[in-house]
Amino acid sequence: MAARHAELHRESPDPDIRGEAHRLVGMTSGSPAEGEAAFIAAHRAHADGLDGFSAARTRLAHGHWLRRSGERLAAREQLRAASDAFRAMGLDLWVRRAEAELAATGSTARRGPQRDAALTSQETRVAIHVARGMTNREIAAALFLSPRTVEHHVTSVLRKRGLRSRVELAAAFSS
Repeated sequence: MAARHAELHRESPDPDIRGEAHRLVGMTSGSPAEGEAAFIAAHRAHADGLDGFSAARTRLAHGHWLRRSGERLAAREQLRAASDAFRAMGLDLWVRRAEAELAATGSTARRGPQRDAALTSQETRVAIHVARGMTNREIAAALFLSPRTVEHHVTSVLRKRGLRSRVELAAAFSS
């Protein structure tokens, strides 16, 4: 049925439909050369189209196919591109699917800032003290923590908020 659908739509005037048809051929192909050629044709078609979701799904399917074919490095490239595209569209379930496939290649997924992740009460207290200009040792003494624990909380706050430095953290918490 997939082959019939692909045959019917392979010459569609819509580049995204052509891309989906080529993706189907790639996914169902018994030949590695034919499968790779189909996925390359799908990527070319999607490059002319407007449907970013369909293009990202093709990258995900291509990455899955490459991983199953033993091409882990090539798979990672496709899967990272799919993950980034899904993340840009705010499609968290699809991001998780791409990252799970990426993890299956032996690579760890790159995670962006977790802007929606809530800070713990301890992280909030540490961030407020950083915003006041205190050092890790001073914060540790004020909160009865070790300097290493303070360092851990500062790092966690930076990651969760997508910040790069204590200066950025101080600016974010002083306003």
